Amino acid sequence: MQLETHYDSPERSEPEEIIDDYLLFKVNPLISEILEGFPEFVVVLNRNRQIVAFNDKAYSAFNVREPEQILGKRIGEALNCIHSRALPGGCGTATFCRECGAAKAIKYTWDTHQKVEEECKITGLVNEKEISYEFLVFTQPIQFKNNNYTLFSVKDISSEKRKESLERIFFHDILNTSGAINGLAQLLVRESNDEEKGQLINSLVISSEQLLNEILIQQEIRHAEEGNLQVNIKDVSINEIVQSAFELYQNHELAIGRNFTVSFLNEDIKVKTDKVLVVRSLGNLIKNALEASLNNDEVKLYSFITDETAFINVYNSQLIPDNVQLQLFKRSFSTKQKKGRGIGLYSVKLIIEQNLNGKVSFISDKQLGTVFTIELPR
Repeated sequence: MQLETHYDSPERSEPEEIIDDYLLFKVNPLISEILEGFPEFVVVLNRNRQIVAFNDKAYSAFNVREPEQILGKRIGEALNCIHSRALPGGCGTATFCRECGAAKAIKYTWDTHQKVEEECKITGLVNEKEISYEFLVFTQPIQFKNNNYTLFSVKDISSEKRKESLERIFFHDILNTSGAINGLAQLLVRESNDEEKGQLINSLVISSEQLLNEILIQQEIRHAEEGNLQVNIKDVSINEIVQSAFELYQNHELAIGRNFTVSFLNEDIKVKTDKVLVVRSLGNLIKNALEASLNNDEVKLYSFITDETAFINVYNSQLIPDNVQLQLFKRSFSTKQKKGRGIGLYSVKLIIEQNLNGKVSFISDKQLGTVFTIELPR
């Protein structure tokens, strides 16, 4: 029976063939020395993208008890990629794999017999927690004992991506907000009308709160990734959360020209959560919705409840392209196509799902538009 695939072949080699290839490389001391000479993990893939040789760094990276547990797996399966089990065909066959840098590099090298490098973002599960990997992957065709293989090596670029993100945020977003605060302060000094002064003071307070919020978000992401984010769980009403999130962008420059509205539950309920973290996460979703919208577009914040769950939604009328949908929530991926952006949705998922026992999801439809949802258990 032919297995379903949306990208690469689902076929696999027989276990005997995997062992034969493994022994072929294992008994060759020159090959072993070459593999161990790579600064980071490297593997050799057979015609069906399965691992048949590897260095010690790969053994460590794949978090297995015995080296032989790596054999026969594909890269996504070895890293426990969240998409590697989407279809019975495994790594390389899911819809997401069309946008995966590793999958594209492996397929390109096998089809063209040429080397290539690609950036790759993989979300793996380690001890039931999602871990984001950011690699620069290199693939090269090799021939050994009259058989064709693919050499697959990586360079970990996660630190570079973090640096780019922080530089972009601090030199763009935070600089812009700081500039706005400075401009408002100068206007306030020159203004003599009490009513105008009051409006300037209000705008100054809002802008300073936005600046503080942007800095705290970066701090929270770092703590969340390190597993030591402090959460403050209390009873808080859904309407209170929604109101606070709405106020973050009600008077923001991004809301100018947009029809930004909010609606509340007729019968409010309380949930146990960290209000500050949820409101900041909603703020990220609202900001993205406002940035994606055109003049006079509707952006709506609303909620509904079931017996077990509270749903808080952010709607905008624009469609997210399919290739973008496949990569949302990846660290450093950005719809803005600017270097160093894209940490917002990643942080929302990281904080809500790994620290507040919630869930983040979205739907995007040409007729209906786009809705991002934060689910909180009641």
